This record gives sequence, C-alpha cells and structure tokens, in this order.
Amino acid sequence: ALALVTVGAARPADGAEYVIGPEDVLQVSVWMHPELERAVTVDAGGNITFPPIGELRAAGQTPGQLGTRLADRLSSYLRQTATVTVTVAQYLSQSVFVSGAVATPGRYGFEVVPGLLDVINRAGGATAAADLSRVQVLRRDGDQRRPLAVDLARALREGTSAELPALRAGDTVVVPAVPTAAGEGGAPAAASGDAVGVLGEVNRPGLYPVGSGQDLWMALAAAGGLTPRGRLGDVRVIRPKEAGSSVFRVDLKDQLVHGARQPFAVQPGDVVVVMGGSGWGAAWTV
Repeated sequence: ALALVTVGAARPADGAEYVIGPEDVLQVSVWMHPELERAVTVDAGGNITFPPIGELRAAGQTPGQLGTRLADRLSSYLRQTATVTVTVAQYLSQSVFVSGAVATPGRYGFEVVPGLLDVINRAGGATAAADLSRVQVLRRDGDQRRPLAVDLARALREGTSAELPALRAGDTVVVPAVPTAAGEGGAPAAASGDAVGVLGEVNRPGLYPVGSGQDLWMALAAAGGLTPRGRLGDVRVIRPKEAGSSVFRVDLKDQLVHGARQPFAVQPGDVVVVMGGSGWGAAWTV
C-alpha cells in the first residue's frame, strides 16, 4: 500500500465530550456486576435496549450523561447505588465509506471525521495501482449523491493538502485504479475503466469487473450482498456522462416480489450505492 502522510485522528477542538448518535456501538459496564456488562447499538431512532431496564434514549447525550441515567435506573433494580461506565466502541454515527484502490475498503467510524488523507490511511493506504489524481468524494445531497472530484496527487505534490475539501459523516471516498492492460500473471485487471464501484450497505465495498449487460443483482452478489441495514427498495446507480452524472433509483425489493420485465444492467464506470435503514437487507445477504 502507498503510505500517505498523516497528522493523526481529529479531536474536538474545544475538548467537548463526544455526543452519541444513531448506529454508534456502546460498551456498558456496571461496577461489581459483570453479568450486566454488554455492548449495545444505538438504533435508528436513537435508543438502546439494556436489560433489565428496557429501552432508553441514548442519542444526543454524552457517554457520561448516559452512564448517569443508566445508574439511576439500575439502582432501583439492584436496590443499591449503581456505578455505570459507558464508552463508545465504534463511532458509526460519524462514519465514512472508503472504496476502490485502498488496502482495506470498508466503513470507518471516527470520534471526529478527519481529513481525506487520514481517512485513506485508516483504510490501509492507497495501493500501488491507485490513481490519486481522480479521487471522488460522494456526498449526500437530499436523496441524491453529489460527486466531488479531488486531485489528491497534485495536493501531495504541491503541499496543499490543507486545501482539500473537508469530509462529512456519511461521505463515500472512491479511490480509482489506474487502467492497466493486465494484472498479475497476465490476468485482466479490475481497473476503474472496466469495473463498477459498489458502495454503501454491502458486505465488501469495492471495485468489481463487469461484463457486457451484467445485471445489478450480480454486481451486488460480487460485493457480498447487503448488510442487515441495506435497503433493497432504495439502490442508487450513479452513471457518469459528458457533463456531470445521472442517478437512477432502482427498487430491487419490488423486483424480488413481482419480478422485472427488464433487469437493470450496470455499465463500466457506474457507482452502485445501497442506501441504509431497517428493512430488507437481512433477507438477502450472501
């Protein structure tokens, strides 16, 4: 992997404590009661379920505030004063997807979303085949994904990395590969020019080679299928064109139930984004 210069993970500038959000994974420990220790995930509504208390609001609070509330509620069950410690195991409410020519593509959570270089380093760094002059940041803009082109190679050459666009939670970073005629051993390479990017709520985000007229279902299968949060009814396909890009919304849930008169075929250069949420993802995972 190509090592990039990193300045370390970002921290809150004012020293403020982290505020919990949906999808964060929390570790809860109760002093003198190891049987109550567990990891809990904040659901989409901002709540956690913690036996024996049941459902409790977590989003919008700091870990310290949530620990105090849990201690107050647990004291009535334990009939003694409870001491509860809450730590954030995974900062998934502040996550960024990284795909393409990096060592370990995937979803990465941060206490504070850092810069582009740090995010790529978190994914193991760019590979030797990476084309850093054509990095894209896909940013949610309402129901659409707006691509931002970034010439990272130039920023590194000129020492202007401080001028790179700031990343936001929910962004997707795509690092394309340099098109090559052949891979190792003479095998065809999965360069960005003959591949589709599959991002979002799939098990193995990345670049995958496509044949002529390959169905969207096959592209998702190559990426390991949907995660439990993936929505079959809300799959977006971003297709580049001469000026900008077109975005297609595909309802695979409806196809699964009623069939499709004409399957949706992906093309080289497409970026497939599976949107997240509760629903049909768990019903179709490879």
